[in-house]
Amino acid sequence: MAEATPCDVVVVGTGAGGGILAYELAKAGLNVISLEQGGVLADDHFKTVDPPNTALDFGIRANTVWPAEPHDSLFVHPLYEKGGDGSTGWPEGGFHHYQVLAVNGLQNLWNGVSVRFSAKDFAHWPFPYETLAPHYDAVERRIVVCGTTENIEELPDGIFVEPKPLRPPDHMIIAAVDGLGETYSRAIPNRKAIDTRPDSPKACVSTGICTSGCPTGAVYKFTSRLLPEIRDLPNYTLVTGAKVVRITRAGGARQASGVDYIDMATGEARSLAAKVVVLAAGAVESPRILFNSADEMAPEGMGNATGQLGLRLQDNPKAVVSTSLWQLWGKARDYDIGYGDLLILMSRGTLPDGEEFPFIGHAIHGIPDVPHYLAGMKRFPVFMKERLARFMFHSYVTLGLFCAGDPTPANRVRPGTTRDRFGVPHVAVDFSHSDRTEAMMDAMDAWGRKVLRHAGATSMHASRDNTGTGIHYAGTTAASDDPATGVVNGDMRLHDMDNVYVCDGGVVPFLPDKHLTLTIMALAHRLAGHLAEQARTATV
Repeated sequence: MAEATPCDVVVVGTGAGGGILAYELAKAGLNVISLEQGGVLADDHFKTVDPPNTALDFGIRANTVWPAEPHDSLFVHPLYEKGGDGSTGWPEGGFHHYQVLAVNGLQNLWNGVSVRFSAKDFAHWPFPYETLAPHYDAVERRIVVCGTTENIEELPDGIFVEPKPLRPPDHMIIAAVDGLGETYSRAIPNRKAIDTRPDSPKACVSTGICTSGCPTGAVYKFTSRLLPEIRDLPNYTLVTGAKVVRITRAGGARQASGVDYIDMATGEARSLAAKVVVLAAGAVESPRILFNSADEMAPEGMGNATGQLGLRLQDNPKAVVSTSLWQLWGKARDYDIGYGDLLILMSRGTLPDGEEFPFIGHAIHGIPDVPHYLAGMKRFPVFMKERLARFMFHSYVTLGLFCAGDPTPANRVRPGTTRDRFGVPHVAVDFSHSDRTEAMMDAMDAWGRKVLRHAGATSMHASRDNTGTGIHYAGTTAASDDPATGVVNGDMRLHDMDNVYVCDGGVVPFLPDKHLTLTIMALAHRLAGHLAEQARTATV
């Protein structure tokens, strides 16, 4: 049985949506409890010395692999949970679902990219861009986003602080894009949730990469910015090591009474009563909880009355092209390396049938922990490898390009046949991509190569993927006006429940080419205002 005295809102997850929700609701005076599977990482977890200490050895380490696979570096990190306690198993050759089981979730390793969806991107939503615009404003102020005003319709401007200054490789890429003569191709300063203000106590210290974790808290995450303001409030509680198993139902058919969860330290089963339940656990984990909440009233899973739960799983297909720019060979670095990817790239591709599609990406120039260009040095003797590494160390540029997801119902999350160590059922993922998606990745690859050739590329290393490594999961609890085509309504509430909400990437009905994190946070800000108003008027 759930506890007799319910909290106002239980928020499952502390990442992009859950952190904003917890903060706004607690500040509004509601009694809020956050549940998170993992714990809080130590304050010095991401501290480094001369980050990432490559100035002395140029990335040549005792365990350096020759040749290196340059594009694996973003997806090899001890914080990623691959199966085990996560939502899914980790099938060989299948969809790769990346999770971080710790407070902040994936935002512990977040790159900070914070772009708005455009008005066109809201064509499949139950409300227009204008509805979310003020919430984008509020979140940008809250998390601090650096960027520049550009007046591009496809990429709405926001509220920005000054970005880091562009570096020689950035200017070379801008010149290369401009040199293409394509009016639809742009290269502009990136927009990232990074505090670049030099007088800030959490100012960026220029590690050259954000996806390995920020040592100062310059990149926004819940624990570094918002949790300190609410941690000691009497109406807020953060419960860590809490694996939510299911949502429980009250006597009324459409009313949830709270959640059941497992204390991961002891294995003890516990219950929590709540007037409102919000799932902000991700586009794979939230469906897992809803499927596991099946009961007599909802035998196929809560929120699944019309069979839409888990359908249309999407991620951004990507093409990655890297090279060493010969004009930078032998050049010492006398500039601020910044946060690695200082440029946003935008363009359009054309499919074999003549259809055009937009894509977006980033130009990355950082300090690699393992020198990417080692991939081309397999046949060189050892003494030459180190010399070449020193000679080429600051010449490397990577273009990572992303297009829109494919909202096919066949790509889905469904009840699985495996269980975690506590006996909680996993979900399984069915995922493949079409010939059209393959053609889009071809077109992005070709454009990236063209840009790099104009910038002075040498040998190029390319890869592409659409198996979850975009880590922009969306679509599985889609927002819709019609219960027959989605799982939640325009207020992010389950169509078949009165007090259960979802606020993560799963509610995005169609994933555009853009990163979705800022949109999740804006949705959380909007939902927090909605729930606070309901509480104020006693409608909950």
